Amino acid sequence: MIKKLIVGVFWGLLLSACNTNQEESKISRLDFPNVLNLKGTIERSSQAGVSSFSDLGTWHSFSLNEDRNLHGVGGFVGPFLMRQQQSFWLSPSIIKLQIKDVDAGELLDLSKAQNVSNTFYPGLLKQTFEINDLLVNLYLFNANKRTSVITADVSNQGNARTIQLGWKGTVFSKIQQSVTTENNRVCVKINNREEAQLLFNCEEITVYDSCYSLLETPEKLDESAKCRISGAFMYLLDKNEVNEYLAAAAPLVKEPGVVLERNEKRWNKYLQQLNQGSEDAVLNVDKYQQLAVKAFLTLMHNWRSEAGDILHQGIVPSYAATYFQGLWAWDSWKHAVAIAPFEPELAKDQIRAIYDYQNEEGMLADCFFRDLSIEGVNWRNTKAPLSGWSIFQVYTETQDLNFIKEMFPKLLKYHEWWYANRDHDQNGLCEYGSTDGTRIAAAWESGMDNAVRFDDAKIIENNRGAYSIDQESVDLNAYLYQEKRYIQKLATVLGKKAVADRFEQEAQQLKEKIQALMYRSEDGFFYDIKLDSHEKIAIQGPEGWSPLYNEVASAEQAKELVKVIMDTTRFNTPMPFPTLSAAHEQFNPQRGYWRGPVWLDQAYFAIEGMKNYGYVAEAKMMAVKLVESAEGLVNSQMPIRENYHPITKEGLNAEHFSWSAAHLLMLF
Repeated sequence: MIKKLIVGVFWGLLLSACNTNQEESKISRLDFPNVLNLKGTIERSSQAGVSSFSDLGTWHSFSLNEDRNLHGVGGFVGPFLMRQQQSFWLSPSIIKLQIKDVDAGELLDLSKAQNVSNTFYPGLLKQTFEINDLLVNLYLFNANKRTSVITADVSNQGNARTIQLGWKGTVFSKIQQSVTTENNRVCVKINNREEAQLLFNCEEITVYDSCYSLLETPEKLDESAKCRISGAFMYLLDKNEVNEYLAAAAPLVKEPGVVLERNEKRWNKYLQQLNQGSEDAVLNVDKYQQLAVKAFLTLMHNWRSEAGDILHQGIVPSYAATYFQGLWAWDSWKHAVAIAPFEPELAKDQIRAIYDYQNEEGMLADCFFRDLSIEGVNWRNTKAPLSGWSIFQVYTETQDLNFIKEMFPKLLKYHEWWYANRDHDQNGLCEYGSTDGTRIAAAWESGMDNAVRFDDAKIIENNRGAYSIDQESVDLNAYLYQEKRYIQKLATVLGKKAVADRFEQEAQQLKEKIQALMYRSEDGFFYDIKLDSHEKIAIQGPEGWSPLYNEVASAEQAKELVKVIMDTTRFNTPMPFPTLSAAHEQFNPQRGYWRGPVWLDQAYFAIEGMKNYGYVAEAKMMAVKLVESAEGLVNSQMPIRENYHPITKEGLNAEHFSWSAAHLLMLF
């Protein structure tokens, strides 16, 4: 049933909620319209290139219609169902508004609407249009990890009339045989486990072919009166979820006001937190406010709830790339640190999700997916040891003692796994390696898949199922040094003095080895070294500045290393911090992946590393140059990219990339 509302009682909240906490901050999501371009038109289920919106960990997303596409009036684009390599658009527009002029006996042609606008606010899609003296405000927002709510607010700006509101929709023909109706809902079967459900306040629903249509009870609208109609879309990943989420959605459809108000307050709080920035940050949040919001939105749009073989919620690398719709270990450590100030439970669960895939020996899987029957778990290699950093930073933010009690023994087991399986000569310096004896998996373990420093590496066996390459990597050992320091700090918090003392001693010994064996004074840089001879593998890449970030370098070494970073012929390129020195003959940013492009995580490590040793002016200068030079990063609706070309500064590879966004947030 359509319900009359007193004008302005509720929907005015949407336009005035920014006044709710004016004493705290004037910042609200209404200050950030269309930070990302989420507009598009979907013509086929496999269509790529249209960015979309999600929240609260849903595995589906929606977009805005393009303003020029008047056939999109009355609804939003989608949903897009995130199903790894089998992702697709379920519909060009699954829930579209219908308005019937009862007095005239006809449906209004919404394509003739005037003053159509489509706006994305953080956490909310909105469409506004006018037709036949009716003002329509259409909203879409997420209510929980499986459900989106769509609501239309219709205001009469003319004489009294009787209207009838309803919904209609269609799905792409690939699944048209699966559309059925029961009572007040429409069900779209995806496969034997997954289905989409649409819930309405009307039981008279017509289904034909791949379409459905409904009209609610007619309602008389006096002059200046307002009415509302709502519906819910649910993407359910298991049959066992159906009853739970249908029951939860029923009150949302009847009275969506409470959940929208909660959504408004939550997003305004995020933005107010974000706007505070940090006194010692290298980027000024006031100057780059839009960028900060864009980075935060990127993480939130990549938030996925626990589902299937993903046992805890987390953040995927990129919803826009189907091959990135899983969880990776070192991505996750970075995501958790960045999101912890805003969504601490998500940060903790992001770490738990990776440790869910820890084997008996202590190894963590490289990556895994929601449906392991499609892509499985990559046990061929793990990833660089950053979990101690992540756990400690999340604890610092949350002060959750139970969390570190839970994670500490798992962290210890993982840390010790490295020395049992990746220290070929047991000299206390580890190597990257693999479980299957392949060099490519060993390179993947570093995270720098095709880095030049691994071109001539050979694989050697340590023990059954454990192989190393024949070089000890400076970044790996710098990370292990840092992890020892974090273990020491966590052990101190937990009152484990003996453990803290042991790791303090181990850290100091490892630091001395790295300084003595991996630094070359002739050119002021750190390098990987050959396993047998300790000969330096003289390839200059971001691994060489990891001792700055991890505070392994001596003061004199840091001084020389900063000179190399600031050299315009090597790393101070038009967009700084390429992953291979621009002076190297194999420097190839366009197709190099880790042979030249700028990755923002490595740029962050360099910037923070300089700051660690007192080179604050240089750190701030390079941070500003980094963000201002990158194509589309500042004052643009373009998405944050996986990496960037250091000479042309164009964005490369995946769009909406989470760890790029995470490290931008850390710079603020």
